[in-house]
Amino acid sequence: MEKQWQIEIDGKPKLWNFDLRELWQFRSLIVMLFKRNYSVQYKQTVLGPIWLIFGVVFNTGVFTLVFGYVGNMTSDGIPYFLFCLSGNIIWSLFATCLQDNTRVLMNNAYLFGKVYFPRLAVPIANALLNVLKCAIQLVVCALVWGFFLIRGEVAFTGFMLLGMLPLLLFAVCMGTAMGMIISSLSVKYRDLGHMSGILVSALMYVSPVLYPVSQLSPVLRRIVYLNPMSAFVEAFRYCLTGTGNLYLPALIYDLVFTVAIVFIGLILYGKAERTFVDIV
Repeated sequence: MEKQWQIEIDGKPKLWNFDLRELWQFRSLIVMLFKRNYSVQYKQTVLGPIWLIFGVVFNTGVFTLVFGYVGNMTSDGIPYFLFCLSGNIIWSLFATCLQDNTRVLMNNAYLFGKVYFPRLAVPIANALLNVLKCAIQLVVCALVWGFFLIRGEVAFTGFMLLGMLPLLLFAVCMGTAMGMIISSLSVKYRDLGHMSGILVSALMYVSPVLYPVSQLSPVLRRIVYLNPMSAFVEAFRYCLTGTGNLYLPALIYDLVFTVAIVFIGLILYGKAERTFVDIV
């Protein structure tokens, strides 16, 4: 009988190398890589992922002290701690997805060179771990939001809360895709991997994480909205608290940018995965 192959590997150059069905077939591998990443980060720790709660509360507390009390930064009429916490959560999700995937090809070269599996499984597993971290931080945000809601310092936004979920999804997609692009290019240009940390830090201060867009001048506001995460941060805070600017043109720009960067990331990553083992 003629052999029916389940997987066929060839070296033909393809512009598009994304196979959703193949990824689904290797879903158990993605889960295994997710568990490996979790184990590596929290192995031999007493508190495990609870450190994420301490981290986000500590960072938000420092930002509140420095920018809220010392710097007297406004917060669109809501408590600055909640203002900063809500922006920090979606920003941290984007930033960790980006940074965890900037060296995904080089860090897993030993694995990619020995066995075949969809190379997208690794960045997807990294993204899933960051989604878990974000879910833990959202629990903290819900408790803080509930506290201020009881005190009457924020309003209940109803079904607008559901809008937070697609915004988080777009942040994951954008961060992961940008990380994959940097990883693909840094195979030949290693400097890009070192620049990713500087890029994330610079983008954070050009995002309305620590300050409201309403406080900026029209010129600075246009500059800030060029950052593809700015409208997402503002929309996320708007869905949670009902305050801030929901600037529709900037939100459409961010959505289009996300879709474009995902396509570019998939193309570059698929191209780099075929030859990077010979270069590394």
